[in-house]
Amino acid sequence: MKFATFAVLAIFVAATAFAASPSNTPMAKEDIVPPAMPDYGRVGGEDIATAAVIVALPFSDTGSTVGYLDDYDEVCPYSGSFAPDVVYSYYAAEDMCVDIDLCPSLYDTKVFVYEDEWTPGDPFACNDDADCATAYRSFIGGLVLYAGHTYYIVVDGYSSASGNYVLDVTQVDCPTPCVVECPPEGIDEGEGPCYDGYTDPFNGGCNSIPDVYTFVAPSAETITYCGLSGNFDNNTLKDTDWYWMDLTCETNTITICADAEFPLLLGFVDMSLGCVDGLGFYSYVTTPVECDPICHTEILPPGPWCVFVASLVWDNIPCDADYVLTIDGYESCVPVEDASWGSIKALYR
Repeated sequence: MKFATFAVLAIFVAATAFAASPSNTPMAKEDIVPPAMPDYGRVGGEDIATAAVIVALPFSDTGSTVGYLDDYDEVCPYSGSFAPDVVYSYYAAEDMCVDIDLCPSLYDTKVFVYEDEWTPGDPFACNDDADCATAYRSFIGGLVLYAGHTYYIVVDGYSSASGNYVLDVTQVDCPTPCVVECPPEGIDEGEGPCYDGYTDPFNGGCNSIPDVYTFVAPSAETITYCGLSGNFDNNTLKDTDWYWMDLTCETNTITICADAEFPLLLGFVDMSLGCVDGLGFYSYVTTPVECDPICHTEILPPGPWCVFVASLVWDNIPCDADYVLTIDGYESCVPVEDASWGSIKALYR
């Protein structure tokens, strides 16, 4: 396990805008027609060269992206946007952390940040949908800025969305470095870090062709796995890990817990029908911040089940981000003398 530095950003996902899925691709969202409102007017800069300068923090501004050009776009995680955008700049005289908040805006926003120059396809930070009171608004929390650098904040929109925005940039306390360590009893997942162009041949479950799993052997003791996850291909894909269990008891009370260096999506998937179209969670839990352990208990019927572990969000999660998963209650109820060789073998695949 590695030693972590400050997270580049902490992203939150709105419950109203987010539907959990065991897919490794983002779910589509609907365009929102903004309410009829007065135009806040042109305020921000057209592009990086003409960016409106933020002189001091805290900073708050209102404006409209209507009438601007579509100068920039980034995938986080939705591609193909052609919405107009405006640009602000801030020079960091010291190391600091900031929140960049578009939550009060009146249209489906997107926000991304460049450090010192335009780096298409590789923004310093990016967010589309966040944990705002209104769905489909943007927020970047705890973003680390480094002394001596200029940061360009681009206020953009999803797809063709444009309208009135409210931008707040506030200095905040920097987050405590998040480190998840593998305990001595932990079993190494065995999969290396993902990367652009990665195809998971190890335990990508129904997101791999053919589908592949980590097969878990039943045990009276707590089962502990240590693994890696993250996002890749410009935040359009994420590494999903599927842990297969063959439950043989009449009722199975299974508790899964996980701690991760990323916002976490953890759940149960019923595999009795295999990898069918529209496969979803039987149940799941989430945590919107890293290093926030969560647990989930279900009473499950016998049959094939998967424990699913992945990042909750699509924003800049490095492929070597660590997690620890524990499984309790997964025991065998098949007497050896009554079991077929196939059923016994299935328990230890």
